[in-house]
Amino acid sequence: MYEALLVLHSLVRWLVLLFGLWALLRPGPRPGAFFAHTLTLQVLLGLALAFASPLFQGALAALGQVMRTPGEARYFVAEHWVGGVVALGLAHAGLSQARKGKPRARLLFALALLVLALSIPWFRPLLRL
Repeated sequence: MYEALLVLHSLVRWLVLLFGLWALLRPGPRPGAFFAHTLTLQVLLGLALAFASPLFQGALAALGQVMRTPGEARYFVAEHWVGGVVALGLAHAGLSQARKGKPRARLLFALALLVLALSIPWFRPLLRL
């Protein structure tokens, strides 16, 4: 189950980025909805992955030690998921603004994409199959 969730989480990442670029280039309700809702799916997959991941569970068991040493375990326990949740909030705020026809939707979508780009583990394989 862990491997299947990991592959799905990895593949949905590319959909999120594509829909995010679409929302950034055309900040309307439809692109914004695709972006925000695909990102919601991604966060939910990540949450399920955290419960199934031996790395995450082991890191939680030794949280104090993990937080004192920079590395992969700390990244996933403290930084990766926080960036995803912040980006999710920004994407939904952008969707709200896009539905109202306000120009700040583009800024919110851009910020969401920036936070996502900083939160993606680029040191891991870009495509898992």
